[in-house]
Amino acid sequence: MSSSNPSRGFPWLIWVVAIFGSVSSAGFGFDQGWRASMMSLTQFNRHFGYYDPVQQAWSLSNRQQSLGTGLGYVGVILGLVCGTPLNERLGRRNSLWVQSAVATAGVAIESSCQDSYAQFLVGKVVVYFAGGIASTCAPQHLRGMRTGLYNAFLMVGGFCAALIVYLCRHVPSDWAWRSVVVAQVAIPAMGWLSLPFLPESPYWLLRRGRRAAAIASLRRLHALDAAAAEAEILSIEQQLVLQQHQQQQEKELASWMACLTDPVYFRRTLIAAVFLEQVGFRQVLLMSVIVYIIGIIGNLTGMFMADRLGRRNVLLPASGLLGACMLTIGGLTTPSTASSSLSIAVVVMLMLWFFTFQSTWGPLAWAITAEIPPTGTAVREKMVTLAGSSAYGTGLVIVFVNPYTQAAIGGKVAFIYGALSVIAAAFVWMFVPETKRRSLEEIDEMFMARVPAREFKTYQCHSGASGLDKAVDDKASVDECI
Repeated sequence: MSSSNPSRGFPWLIWVVAIFGSVSSAGFGFDQGWRASMMSLTQFNRHFGYYDPVQQAWSLSNRQQSLGTGLGYVGVILGLVCGTPLNERLGRRNSLWVQSAVATAGVAIESSCQDSYAQFLVGKVVVYFAGGIASTCAPQHLRGMRTGLYNAFLMVGGFCAALIVYLCRHVPSDWAWRSVVVAQVAIPAMGWLSLPFLPESPYWLLRRGRRAAAIASLRRLHALDAAAAEAEILSIEQQLVLQQHQQQQEKELASWMACLTDPVYFRRTLIAAVFLEQVGFRQVLLMSVIVYIIGIIGNLTGMFMADRLGRRNVLLPASGLLGACMLTIGGLTTPSTASSSLSIAVVVMLMLWFFTFQSTWGPLAWAITAEIPPTGTAVREKMVTLAGSSAYGTGLVIVFVNPYTQAAIGGKVAFIYGALSVIAAAFVWMFVPETKRRSLEEIDEMFMARVPAREFKTYQCHSGASGLDKAVDDKASVDECI
């Protein structure tokens, strides 16, 4: 929707749409948060784990830890794969209805388990499956600041979970952990209450031939009069015709394998996948309420920073700082004799790492993933799904391996993550383009012209998108978030 229109109203409802479209991610973050905090809760470990005479404490086995964390990622991958066709068939709002129902069912399975750790894991997979659907319903087409809402709500959900676990830590019964499991039903409940008031995407309605409903939705979103709404609808219809023509021309590229076999698409898929792979690698190390508060502050900072400083200018120094933090942690944990000063130093480095990550790589992961896939093509949704699935697949491997690695080498596992940060910096320098203040059409043009990543910033495009058009496009793209 690149036509500028002076009668476009202040898009306050767009912000509401973006926020509620992202709230579902809080349930995903909530489950991640309580899982991380619950690992240190005696009541939970006593119920499902065993007594370790060496540590003189109740704990879960490495196998239980790996399954408890890793199987969730299986659910996310399944949710990502199912979410894309679900959105296309039902629309984003109806898909969020389905997501809320699935999340509620998962919470019921988790909270009703007695002594069966297997049932508990099944419930977790269902909750994470809902999280995968939420990822496809989240504002994938938003950019910069508003794209960071999804990651911010992940942190808010994790903070709420960690806080409840902390407040219930002295409850002697199983309700010390059941309470936080039951509490997460509040997230889908918010969806049940809010979704009836949110409009459906005008793009989706037009694709389904529901023109009158699309006009009504557009007028609600942008406070347009009838004439302005009609003009906008005509503009969208022209775009859809062009998209259909484009999709027909590249029909042979619309398969899943095209995302990997075509060199232009492979480059984009690779970037999107690597960015998402950075999300959540080391959350098993961060299990306190304070850290989640820092994460929320970092996200709010990053949402405003991305569009002002640019992607590369943020990610390159951030990668260096992240690597320095992890290498420092590895060095601090090398001495065999522990001390309070060393422990404090490690905590400070972890907090600095988390703030840096959540203000840079965290929110920018979603922005880059939204910007890189080609617009108006049949391959876009498949590319985003492949990127997300590969990212969570990598996360699945890491969470299965991490408990055994930490048990073997302890804090020196930070050396591995520090090395990955160095690799990430090199990847950004060589492959990640600067997309600041570029329209999606310009990004398409530069990829098709095979412009090197380091030249995106200075390349002169011929698409003719004006600064006003870009601003309007950024607003209008919110229409597609539900």
